[in-house]
Amino acid sequence: MAEEERVVALFKGTIDNHDFDNKTLCGLDSLDLLWKLMCAYIVLGFIGFCLIFFCLDRIGAKVDPEKTSLSIVCQHLTLLVSHKTFRLLIPLLIFSGLQQGFIFADFTKSYVTCALGKEYIGYSMIVMGVANVVSSILVALVAKMVPREVVFGFGGVIHMAIMIGFLIWIPMNNLFIYFILAASWGFCDAVWQTQCNTLICVTCPEDADIAFANYRLLQSFGLAFSFLSGTFMCVAGKLYILIIMLVVSVMFYVLAEYKVRQVDNDVFEDPPQN
Repeated sequence: MAEEERVVALFKGTIDNHDFDNKTLCGLDSLDLLWKLMCAYIVLGFIGFCLIFFCLDRIGAKVDPEKTSLSIVCQHLTLLVSHKTFRLLIPLLIFSGLQQGFIFADFTKSYVTCALGKEYIGYSMIVMGVANVVSSILVALVAKMVPREVVFGFGGVIHMAIMIGFLIWIPMNNLFIYFILAASWGFCDAVWQTQCNTLICVTCPEDADIAFANYRLLQSFGLAFSFLSGTFMCVAGKLYILIIMLVVSVMFYVLAEYKVRQVDNDVFEDPPQN
C-alpha cells in the first residue's frame, strides 16, 4: 500500500486493500478458517472450565438465600458509586478495556493489515500474548521490590510513548517494528491487569467479590465502546481518547493511592497513650 493510502487508513478509518474483497471474505477458505478458530476457542474454553472445576480449591461462596437478583445488582451498583476509593479507580478500569480493544481491533486492522497483510495478524498477536505472559510474571516480581507507584508510572510512560508514536508514525513494511510495538503494548497491558487486581484487593478487602465483578463490568464497557467506536471514529480519534483517558486515570490513581496509604497509616499507627 502506498504511503498516502496508509495515512488515509489512519486518519479516516478506511482501508483500500485488495485482500479484503468480498470474494475473500465469503470464500470457502475463510469459512474453514472460521470453523477452525471457533472449534479451537470452544475446546480451550472447555479445558479451562475443567481445570477450574477439578483443580481449584473449594472456597466458600457468600450466598444469602434471602437476597433476590435485584438486591444483588443493587449491592454491586452501591459499591460502584458509594465506595470513595473504588470510584477513583473507575477511569483506570475503563481504560484497561479501551486499550485492549484498540490493540485487538485497530492495531491489527489499520497498521498490521495495511502494511504487512492479514496473514501477519496472528503473528503480531502471538508476540503480544507471549510478552503479556512474561511481563505479568516480571511485574509481579518487581512489584515486591519497588513501590506500586513506580510500576504504574513506568507503565504509563511507556504506554503514552507508544500511543504518541502511533499518531506520528506512518506504517511501513518492517516486520520487526510491528513485533516490538505489539510486545511493548503487551507489557503495558500486563502492568494494568496485574496492578488493577492488586488495587481491587487493597481497596475492597471486605467486598472483593463484588469489587472484581464491577472491575470486569467496567473493563467490558471499555472494550465494548472501543469496538463500537470503530464504526464511526477514525484511528487517530481513538488514540486521542486513549491518551486523555490515560492522563485522567493516572490522576485519579494518585488520589486513590493517597487514600489507601492514609487508611494504612490510620490502621497501623500506634494507639495514643494515656
